[in-house]
Amino acid sequence: MREDYEWFIKTDFSKYAGKWIATIGKKVVAEGDDAEVVYKEAKDKYPGKKPSLAKIPTGDTLIL
Repeated sequence: MREDYEWFIKTDFSKYAGKWIATIGKKVVAEGDDAEVVYKEAKDKYPGKKPSLAKIPTGDTLIL
């Protein structure tokens, strides 16, 4: 799990800015504007796997 987290924080997701992404392992498997739709798409593509869901901030988002 730590390895996946390190991959996530070091990866450039700027092309997904403002979008929801679903990842499995070290791969983005779905993206879009609606978290529920993105999660369902990931589950449909990879049944039996548990995707992680994240909202990628835009350039003007401040994360503390």
